[in-house]
Amino acid sequence: MICHHLFTTPFSCAAIVFQEMPFLVKRIILPHPNKRIVQGQIKAAGSRNRACPGAVLALCREIHAYFEGAAIRTPWRLLDLSGLTPLQREVLEAVERIPHGEVRSYGEIAAQIGRPRACRFVGTTLAKNPFPICIPCHRVIRADGSPGRFGGGTQLKKRLLALEQKKK
Repeated sequence: MICHHLFTTPFSCAAIVFQEMPFLVKRIILPHPNKRIVQGQIKAAGSRNRACPGAVLALCREIHAYFEGAAIRTPWRLLDLSGLTPLQREVLEAVERIPHGEVRSYGEIAAQIGRPRACRFVGTTLAKNPFPICIPCHRVIRADGSPGRFGGGTQLKKRLLALEQKKK
């Protein structure tokens, strides 16, 4: 069964969508000031609100701490990566290794995975990243230094980058 947990961050309302058995995080929904937007994304995931396992509460605490300026540890063992190709996983693993407070370009990530011409593939993969914040796709920017696109909107991406720079 697919379930969710709605929680508040210093940036606004967010959610974690998870599978009960075996337990896996299916998706992290970025904070949005309009709670109805988050609820719409939850509904689209087909989830139900159920008792929240301790692993979800722990991840919520980690995400909340991130929004307070702490670095976050990616809980790989809890993430459902089953819908990803091996190359998409490589992209997410490369992005996860970007240190807190630093950025990389799409081209740098493409080169890091051994595919220097795959900038668009990197961008497409990150646009579908089901685990933003835990896999910090907001740290990937355009070669010219501009932020590029982001699932939570460009303003949220800029806020996340600014938050990390303050705590660097």
